[in-house]
Amino acid sequence: MKKRVALILVGAFLALTACGKTEQSSATEADKDTKQGASTEADKATERDTKTEAATGEETTAEQTATNSDEPINLVWWVYDEGVPRDLDKVLQKANEISAEKIGVTVEMYFKNEEQFPLDMTAGEYYDMTFACDWCNDFDKNARIGYFYDITDMVQDTAPELYKAVDPWWGIGTLNDRIYGVPMLKDLGAEVFFRLNSDYYEGEKGMTIPENMTFEELEPMLEMWKEDNPDEYPLYMGRNGLGGMSNEHESIVSSYLVIPYSKAGTPEGTKIIPIWEDEDYMNMLRCLHRWYEKGYINPDAATTTEFPYTILAPVRTGTAWTGYKGWSDPETVGFNVKLSRFIGPNISRATEQGALFAINAAAPEENVKACLKYMELLYTDVKFRDLLAYGIEGEHFDYYEGTVIRTKEGADGYLMDNFVTGPSISATVVSASKEVLADPDQWTKVYEGYKTAKQSDTKGFSFNAENSEAEIASMDAIWDSYYNDLVTGTIDPDETMEELKGLMEASGLQSVCDEAQKQLDEYLKTME
Repeated sequence: MKKRVALILVGAFLALTACGKTEQSSATEADKDTKQGASTEADKATERDTKTEAATGEETTAEQTATNSDEPINLVWWVYDEGVPRDLDKVLQKANEISAEKIGVTVEMYFKNEEQFPLDMTAGEYYDMTFACDWCNDFDKNARIGYFYDITDMVQDTAPELYKAVDPWWGIGTLNDRIYGVPMLKDLGAEVFFRLNSDYYEGEKGMTIPENMTFEELEPMLEMWKEDNPDEYPLYMGRNGLGGMSNEHESIVSSYLVIPYSKAGTPEGTKIIPIWEDEDYMNMLRCLHRWYEKGYINPDAATTTEFPYTILAPVRTGTAWTGYKGWSDPETVGFNVKLSRFIGPNISRATEQGALFAINAAAPEENVKACLKYMELLYTDVKFRDLLAYGIEGEHFDYYEGTVIRTKEGADGYLMDNFVTGPSISATVVSASKEVLADPDQWTKVYEGYKTAKQSDTKGFSFNAENSEAEIASMDAIWDSYYNDLVTGTIDPDETMEELKGLMEASGLQSVCDEAQKQLDEYLKTME
């Protein structure tokens, strides 16, 4: 059953909605069924037919349609997520009331996970607009095969403020000089941070945590903690190692054929190499092994599956963006946290395509225009954007010092990833608490930092593994058998990589690398 919730709106219109996920709370299957409503596939088919028959093809805007009709245009919107925020119904009812009044558009939302998107796309299920990205509902692939509407000739006339808001980043949603998607701007570059216990390092030890560090510069801080806490591990970690380390390079084939971001802008910026030839990444692995032998890393790291906040490790890592406060609430973490970046920002088409909204190529033109007007509202109306992002003001969140602070009711009843309902840069930034305030101008500074980011030279290349599946399956199995020990520092990386090199070359590594390089070179010629 599709995840669907029916809403009866005050006044003269009907809007339908569905449900999404939050990491902190999840609904039971019974709860999901209750919220999905009783609509049948026949009901949906009838609604779709009615909308199609109503489309006249005339050059009318969403506002004109609202003026000429008692009913707003109702859009089917596919959203990425899985669970069901408890208060989704009331939030969407309020949102639909606002969008109906402002632009004559309401939305009917269906939340889908990564597996459902390709199944429903292939089945031809109807939608008006959908979430897409590099890692879910593959934007480039679906645009290339014709699933998404070409909005190139429409977007500036229909939604001029939307065009201005996204500019100069339209290339993210462009293929072959045609625009098929609207980027929902958020963090566009990979930045990886040490998350450090500032109560200890700054408050107790009198240090100043810098905004940027090298990986090696962490070692004295680990040593300091170990001397004060000999029975603890300052770099406690689980079997997948430190989050974000692989952002040192762009992965071309699985995790072992890569292009280091350090080579961007040089003749080697398009040369695919085995991971053991990436010296920056290898140096991080060497550090981890040295730290493991010194007792800075828990000895069972390679087999540890959980790493809760109750383990008060003074150093963790994570991928975020400059100014991010999501790890800074001392009530959750156990102490105050400051971030210090050690990777990035590194930008590729994959990192840029974290969130886009695309429109169904089969949608009637009036619905296409309504979609663009809705996206324009998300970009230009902060209060409306905050409503979908955080819930209802005074209930789910409050404004404080130019930022948003979630209430307990909001954390329990309406909590999901910001980017799934619109552009992050258009929403008010979130503070962890009144004592841990975010910078209201955070996104301006993040995007300023992108001016000096390392930009991939691969221009959105994606390897076609169709003729290499057997070799890749064999090499994946080899890589996986060493991975946990390698990334936790448990084993010597130089000795291990020599073993891996022999095994993977015997499984066809060079032929796969040659094929990937050939495809990349041919792809880049088409981009000239």
